[in-house]
Amino acid sequence: MKIGYGIPNNQGVEDPNDLVALGVAAEALGLNSVWVREHLFHSTYVAERLGDKPYHDALTVLTAIACATKTVRLGTSVLVLPWHDPARLGKMVATLDQLSGGRVDLGVGVAVTKDEFENLGVDFTTRGKRTDEILGALQALWTQDTPEFSGAFYRYSGLKFSPKPLQKPYPPLLIGGSSAAAHARVARFGDGWHTLRQSPRQFAAGREKISALAEAAGRNPSSLHYSLALPLKFTTKAPSAPLQDRTALTGTEDDIADTIRAYDAAGVDELVVGVSSADVGENTDALSRLMQQVWPKL
Repeated sequence: MKIGYGIPNNQGVEDPNDLVALGVAAEALGLNSVWVREHLFHSTYVAERLGDKPYHDALTVLTAIACATKTVRLGTSVLVLPWHDPARLGKMVATLDQLSGGRVDLGVGVAVTKDEFENLGVDFTTRGKRTDEILGALQALWTQDTPEFSGAFYRYSGLKFSPKPLQKPYPPLLIGGSSAAAHARVARFGDGWHTLRQSPRQFAAGREKISALAEAAGRNPSSLHYSLALPLKFTTKAPSAPLQDRTALTGTEDDIADTIRAYDAAGVDELVVGVSSADVGENTDALSRLMQQVWPKL
């Protein structure tokens, strides 16, 4: 199993340079990847958490981290595809992939913040259909010299598109969500599944469903990458939930090590841990403790 770190661009950190410094620290500690989140407005639960504090742009932060690091992979957890124009997003991601030496993992999802869709003028009810179309459009933009694509929302023909991503055929597309529609989207489009706050029991069941769907679609399920984002918090209090029903990494070093082992057995290829705090020191301390006192136990 690999380990990644969720950069707290969604936690109200005032100075975005601190987010870059955390990315550098994660690489130095030996983590495999860093990940950013996305919301454009302070909607519903985002507003409750942040108030007037900033939610920094996902790809801008990731680009700055790319320029300050050399090996750590760069993930999105997740970009909300219906909010993006595929040609513009395709160019940004391809440029980032070139800039970083081929380190991008593109996690994508559909989101559930209806008020945010309304503010952006995007039809909430068609977000799934639009997401599927954008995925197809991105694949065409990244793999065809002169992309030909025709859908209900986007059409491209007759013009060259560049740059292409450094990774071939394109950066891994990791599909977010835990619904039946998300599972089907992984099987159809995805190079992997990247979901949030699933217990070991839930994750294993989801992976089994995706494997069956992928096989039915003529794809090799073993080629897919399975990752999961979870909160991390060290405490002296043991987790209240049974091992198979935990949805966070909490407790002592031994408790957290036991939970990680359960996720490993459930088929998680990469755990992405996040510290729900804007305090840079708290983030650094938790990461250091994880990598120095927990990871060697595994």
